Amino acid sequence: MSEQVQPPTNDAPIQRKKSSWAPVVVVVAVVGIGLGVVGTSTSGGAGMYNYTLQQLAENKSDIGRREIKVSGKVRKGSVRGEPGSAQFRFDLEDGQGHQLTVAYPRLLPDPFEEGREAIVQGRLDNGELSASNLTVKCPSRYADAQNMSEADQKKYYDEEYAKHKAAQPASK
Repeated sequence: MSEQVQPPTNDAPIQRKKSSWAPVVVVVAVVGIGLGVVGTSTSGGAGMYNYTLQQLAENKSDIGRREIKVSGKVRKGSVRGEPGSAQFRFDLEDGQGHQLTVAYPRLLPDPFEEGREAIVQGRLDNGELSASNLTVKCPSRYADAQNMSEADQKKYYDEEYAKHKAAQPASK
């Protein structure tokens, strides 16, 4: 006689493998960190305080040595020292009479000139802004042409085109 082997019966309940939350936590952490990095790098000065000259005048004592950004026009006649030296200074002003002296120890950007709008970033030091960054807004060459009559616009653009052509090297 042969013995009949019966498959073992497992009457015990099926146990599920315990799911781990670790992969979910890792994915959420990576996504959160990624969004944080992208958010701070594209926020245009996250953690930086942007002031008008009026706000700066009213809050100088509260600012301390924080990194700030402020804009205004370069006051005519206020540029002092040698550009690119640590002694180079100029004043920013707004339409309400507020002023701020700026010390900028680097080479000036090409469009820098008195009367132009400038955005300066740096730290206040004894009422003077020690600038680490300077951006000068450049007015559009053709901004005035928008308010001209059609005939004046044509004349204006013809003159600009003639200047452009005169600046080109002569062709053979």
